[in-house]
Amino acid sequence: MNSIRTTRRDFLGKSIVTGVGLAAGLRAATLGGVARASYSTSITATVGIAKGPDRSDNAFRACQLFKQQIAAAIGTKRVILKPNLVWWSDAYACTNVAHLDGILEFLKSIGKRDVVIAESSAQGDILAGYDAKGYLALTNKYSVKLMDLNQEGFADVQIWKYGNSSYSGGNSVNTLQTIRVSRLYLNPNNFIISAAPMKTHNTVLATLATKNIAMSAPVIDIGSGNNWNQPGGRGDKSSMHGPSGAPSGSGYNSTYDYQVLNDNVYQMVKVWGIHPHLAVTDGYQGVDHNGPVGGSAILTPQQLAVASLDWLAADRMALTLMGTNVYAVLNQTPDGHNMPFPACLNYLWQAGLGEWDDRRIQVIGDLGSLTGDRLVGNANVYQYVPHAYQTAGYETAGIATSPRDITPRTS
Repeated sequence: MNSIRTTRRDFLGKSIVTGVGLAAGLRAATLGGVARASYSTSITATVGIAKGPDRSDNAFRACQLFKQQIAAAIGTKRVILKPNLVWWSDAYACTNVAHLDGILEFLKSIGKRDVVIAESSAQGDILAGYDAKGYLALTNKYSVKLMDLNQEGFADVQIWKYGNSSYSGGNSVNTLQTIRVSRLYLNPNNFIISAAPMKTHNTVLATLATKNIAMSAPVIDIGSGNNWNQPGGRGDKSSMHGPSGAPSGSGYNSTYDYQVLNDNVYQMVKVWGIHPHLAVTDGYQGVDHNGPVGGSAILTPQQLAVASLDWLAADRMALTLMGTNVYAVLNQTPDGHNMPFPACLNYLWQAGLGEWDDRRIQVIGDLGSLTGDRLVGNANVYQYVPHAYQTAGYETAGIATSPRDITPRTS
């Protein structure tokens, strides 16, 4: 079923024309009581998959499938390459340097040299993280700079303070709070590439391209490390999870707020426009069970990369490749097609910001010419072990089937 493999060197100087479609038209459905217009299952998005034993080459070839479109979309903009170093001392949780190497090689091949690698780690000192993961070597090979997202200035934005489960009276459940986000994401002259690995997550089921960007936007003060309550230090990432913070350890239970992070990721994208422009997701060696930190490397590497200018469609196909154990139904289309969690990504589809219906996603590259729903059951789909919180039902129980929108204001 796989196509003949071609190396990135063979691709140089060639053009591949593909029908890349960003999600178009109205999403039909009655979801959470929201009536939508006529529904069609015609193709609206294209996702590319490259598979092989060379992680760097996979990333290169996945991008090469959209060479002309990516070059045109970047234009003269500065490229911000955003890996995932949420906890850089974890053996599996972070973006492998070889995946970035392949993306940088592709950018070089299309003449894009104004490139920055930028991250804000929950572990603190991102420069130490770059060193620990071998990223410093990239600056010797490519015209690329390493940047701390926390040092690029910030702007105030509003997010939800509570989800229904964390609200305990005294204030409206619709109370907002103000946090700081990196100005780098608010600059229209930047082109954002999300380069996250595929892994399970303790609150929204999976970390993929969209959440990789949304959760990196809140600022952490220098010196605060991973202790966000340290005197003189403030970290705004924890606020995305609501007052209870992220569920962790053996004491997790249904009192943690699984709704509010879904709402706030949706908020970051829809209201504040913080999202990738290109997803290049690393599925070479995914992380399952109790991710995003402390998970396990899947037993048999899938050895693939997923790319699309429709970043939501890329997340949908990455979820499919993670298998039906991670799949959980949030709602359905009018014709009964299951539409899965993560809720925040389903919400973005409802808002018309990308494609989430796998029947409308064309898959090209090393897995052949398929629509996404036909990819299910393919030999390249791996059954990730779900997070224990999903198994217990906490990540999905009581989650709203449609998003709550806000009019931005101060709390």
